[in-house]
Amino acid sequence: MVYPNIKDKKTFKEYQKTNPDFIIPLMYDVIGRNILKNNKKLLLLIINNVLNTNFKLEDIIIKDGRVKKEWKKQKGRECDVLVEIGRHVINIEINKRYTNTKDRKNMSYVGNLYNNYYDYEIIQININDYDIFKEGEEIYISMIKEIKKGLERIENLKIYDLNVGIFKNKCYTNSRRYDKDFITLMKIFESKSRKEIEKEIKDSILLKEVYEMQDKLSREDFVLERFPDELLHELEKKEIKEEAEKEKIKAKEEGIKEGRKEYHNEIVLLLKQKGMSEEEIKILLNDK
Repeated sequence: MVYPNIKDKKTFKEYQKTNPDFIIPLMYDVIGRNILKNNKKLLLLIINNVLNTNFKLEDIIIKDGRVKKEWKKQKGRECDVLVEIGRHVINIEINKRYTNTKDRKNMSYVGNLYNNYYDYEIIQININDYDIFKEGEEIYISMIKEIKKGLERIENLKIYDLNVGIFKNKCYTNSRRYDKDFITLMKIFESKSRKEIEKEIKDSILLKEVYEMQDKLSREDFVLERFPDELLHELEKKEIKEEAEKEKIKAKEEGIKEGRKEYHNEIVLLLKQKGMSEEEIKILLNDK
């Protein structure tokens, strides 16, 4: 069996043809980052819902996300999305799987932004596929504080951690805090199924635009070149599991067939012991 290979775009494109329901999810930053940078309406939806603000579309300025080096040997980095709105500088990061390295990298963005925009309100919004504090909240707000008395050390810096998994259980009609499109966006952020996404976004013009961009990017060579190994492994595991299930069913069917054959032979032997001829047994058992 041939599985899609990260270095073989042709193979993966063939996989897409034979698995038309699959789509690379927004949670993979190469997809999510490109869509956010090219859709201010989506940026505004996320920012206003997370921060509980009323910024306007014309307020948004998308900045160069490359972080300035603090010293010569520091490796150059680029944050996913960097936005300026009035006196706010907002960094949006898409984080699949928690690692200490990733957390340190995100904090380094915050530090660099504070150094370069110290007289602004510095905000980082992390869209995570994990519950970073394991308390079951959809959004956590962090600040840098003094430990003993909890005094704010840096007043103009906040970090918002979103757990997209919690939003899957959110009801549109019962939520006064969040817009329907925002809840839907969080629900589909990890989805790899076109059918699931299409079902959720059917009433949203904005999210249909996002889906069209997601579909286009999922077929672009520059995306496939950076397509993460772990997702390919997930696909491989899924196919192996499906094959194993097929083999299990096949073995069960063959076992039943073999059992019936053994039972049939025992009946034939018993009837022969009773003195019946082979012709009589064939007629009785309807054997051909």
